[in-house]
Amino acid sequence: MKMSRLRFNFGFLLEADFGTIRLIELDYPTIKLSEDVTLTPLTGSFTATRTTEGIYIQGQLQSALSMECVRCLEETIVPVDISLDELFYYPPHNAPPGEPFVGEDGMIDLGPLVRELSLLGVPIKVLCRPDCLGLCQECGANLNYGDCDCVEEEIDPRLATLQQLLNQEERR
Repeated sequence: MKMSRLRFNFGFLLEADFGTIRLIELDYPTIKLSEDVTLTPLTGSFTATRTTEGIYIQGQLQSALSMECVRCLEETIVPVDISLDELFYYPPHNAPPGEPFVGEDGMIDLGPLVRELSLLGVPIKVLCRPDCLGLCQECGANLNYGDCDCVEEEIDPRLATLQQLLNQEERR
């Protein structure tokens, strides 16, 4: 398995006095966190603080994800702000179930945490632009590049009466 580029050795901090702080700066042009998440770029900084319970990670990272617009399916770049605020317990057996911990080797892999927070920072509906027109329902043409050649179909005869009512409303 490939080593994560967000894996840090905090063994030195585990040996330090409580309250010892280290600032870590990140500046990756691109970083692949998993098969489905590649951040381009990943910048920012965080502090690692030795506490009585382990190592507390706190900081701000900035990045962007390449995603698909939900209307036109074009690729779009979505900026993501990531706020790190996590306690990694040490020794590992002191960690409550499901909580992150520092490995016996002093290593912390921030990759899974950064991946999760970056995905949580993405809007539910990703749009390439607020006024995206999407795709034609008939031919699939991207309406952002102009109208398609589709002809409006005749209305379903069962709904013709409704269309007449709408037309009357428009004339008023």
